[in-house]
Amino acid sequence: MEESLGRDLKDCCTLSPNGLVKASEFIRLIIDALTSLGFNAIATDLEKQSRIPLHSPATKQFLELVKNREWDKSIDSLKFLELGDDKAVRLLLLEQKYLEFLKKEQVPEALETIREEIQPLGLETRLLHKLASKILKPDPVEEEDTEVLMKKKLQELLPLGVIVPERRLECLLENDLHRQRNNCDFHNVPDSDFSLFSYHHCANQKIPSETLQILSEHTDEVWFLTFSHDGKYLASSSKDKTAILWEMDAGGKFRQKHKLVGHEKPVVAVLWSPEDQQVITCGENEVIKRWDVGSGQCVGSYGRVDVGSVSCGWLHDGSGIIGAMSDRRIYLWSLDGTEMEHEQEQRAQNMSDVAMTSDGKWIVSVGKEQHEISLFSRETRAERVIQLDEKDMITSFSLSRDNKLLLIDLTSQEIQLWCIEGEPFKLDVFEGHKRGRFVIKSCFGGYDEYFIASGCEDSQVYIWHIVKGSRPCRVLPGHSGAVNCVSWNPADIHMLASGSDDRTIRIWGLAKN
Repeated sequence: MEESLGRDLKDCCTLSPNGLVKASEFIRLIIDALTSLGFNAIATDLEKQSRIPLHSPATKQFLELVKNREWDKSIDSLKFLELGDDKAVRLLLLEQKYLEFLKKEQVPEALETIREEIQPLGLETRLLHKLASKILKPDPVEEEDTEVLMKKKLQELLPLGVIVPERRLECLLENDLHRQRNNCDFHNVPDSDFSLFSYHHCANQKIPSETLQILSEHTDEVWFLTFSHDGKYLASSSKDKTAILWEMDAGGKFRQKHKLVGHEKPVVAVLWSPEDQQVITCGENEVIKRWDVGSGQCVGSYGRVDVGSVSCGWLHDGSGIIGAMSDRRIYLWSLDGTEMEHEQEQRAQNMSDVAMTSDGKWIVSVGKEQHEISLFSRETRAERVIQLDEKDMITSFSLSRDNKLLLIDLTSQEIQLWCIEGEPFKLDVFEGHKRGRFVIKSCFGGYDEYFIASGCEDSQVYIWHIVKGSRPCRVLPGHSGAVNCVSWNPADIHMLASGSDDRTIRIWGLAKN
């Protein structure tokens, strides 16, 4: 029976219906996969039954010699591989022989290898000099790295199929899953949902679209909200001069944890510290306050005499506060209230937003009337400026988690997406919503932050997919007043929150149907 099965497999040319998958290659990939998983005995048994080895005896012997760093013997064994032209492989092996002599500080033997073996093969003078220079300055490469690089180079130099790339079957399967994810129109599920047993496609039903909860404890317009980094809390601020901290219960519902009372004017923003243990609130043209999340008590206040706050943020490591103030300057304070040195010049016009990148390298700010965004380097004190052509005001901006992308909100009913890694450039423009009179803040969110969400003056929430186009892929009705701010839960890609002039916060999730 075994002999018959082996003969059938060996004689069969292809396996797939379209004849694209060669049986011998497929079996070799399975043998390699079994070996990589540690099932060596099963892999050996499959080789015997199919009579299709992972590698030919000559290849197996060659690879063993290379692994054992027996360079002369490995060069001699090349003749059994019947390569025709083996010059490139021979040079690679001789280079390794030369480098090993250098590692052992056997310089005469290394030089002899160049003169007697490498030079006669016709290596370019430039490359010979490069090899010789390694005598003075050897490459700092670990032995394990050398073995991996050797295998990779041999796969490139030897004819296709002589060596089976390690874990090739896993690579093919993973590449196919990546392709399915990229082809999914509105992909928004965690990687753990993928399966090899079905073709993946989630359309737009995996985008938050149904109101799961309405929070109505604010007594005036909700101006700002944001989830904590761990997604278990929500903070909101309002024209009613308060901020509220909400905590998610065991059933996934948000309940009021603390109402933060102390500002004399509307609270324009509330922001979580990096470790989610504190929040800061920014009163409109007032002071910046710091609060303890556990107790709900105010533990610090920041500002300058006769100068009010416009926008605020945390230093990247939570060690201090950054504030854009009404005197058109940016200030930094340590947590104890000590003002820190900041060399950025006074802005020409009033600012509307400020933030520090999560790596602490850049301070991003925007002026109300200016059509530009400033990127100030804390390392070099240099400033990059994004200059926009639009005549409308920039109202706010949002940074992606990796600090590579920037969303710019304009009163021209546009959201612009910019890449700020290196020299800034515009990637795309998103349209379809209405804004003009109010400051409305958009955000990144969803799987790998592939989505953009924004409020709108027409009382709806708009969602776009970054890659799939500039028109909204979802519009969420429900509020009865302008939606001023949205926040996507960083720990739950299916949860979104929105705050509105109707004094409510809506928590959005997946539609039950």
